[in-house]
Amino acid sequence: MTNLIPQTAKHEVAKEYWTRVVSIWVFILSGIFIIAGVLLIPVNVIINNRIDIYSGPAQEAVKDVTEYDLSSSVLIKSSARAGLIMKLDEKDRFSRIVKLIESLTNPGVKIDNFDFSRTDTGISPIAISGHADTRQTLAEFREILLSSGEIEDVLLPISNLARDKDITFNVTVTMKDTK
Repeated sequence: MTNLIPQTAKHEVAKEYWTRVVSIWVFILSGIFIIAGVLLIPVNVIINNRIDIYSGPAQEAVKDVTEYDLSSSVLIKSSARAGLIMKLDEKDRFSRIVKLIESLTNPGVKIDNFDFSRTDTGISPIAISGHADTRQTLAEFREILLSSGEIEDVLLPISNLARDKDITFNVTVTMKDTK
């Protein structure tokens, strides 16, 4: 029967047949894409909601890490300062030495001035100036200082002993173990 159809009609029938086949496939594929798109909408919504839910804690975690870095650097600096303070605390304090020397003064001696300085190894010799009533009270003051367990040497220049009464003196005191 196909022999009875004219050649031009055969060509038109084949053209219409392939047009229908292609259009059916286009409709099927477009239906598949529409169904896939509709099925992906809930997944997309869930993913976006999860991103919104976890972005807040993630930003807080980033902020916490930044604060941790800042606090750790401050803690390192504070630790270094505390170590320095601990080292300084181990060294002799000037106020403790002043109290020690003032507690060792006898009634005839009045201390006017202390001159302290600190070196890498400890306290350098301390220069003390003041007034003594008599030569004997000044000599006794020197002996009392030497009898203390913390004072190594007391240098009392002879020129301080030239007068007999109302003596202005300068004494150099060296402390023991000033490291």
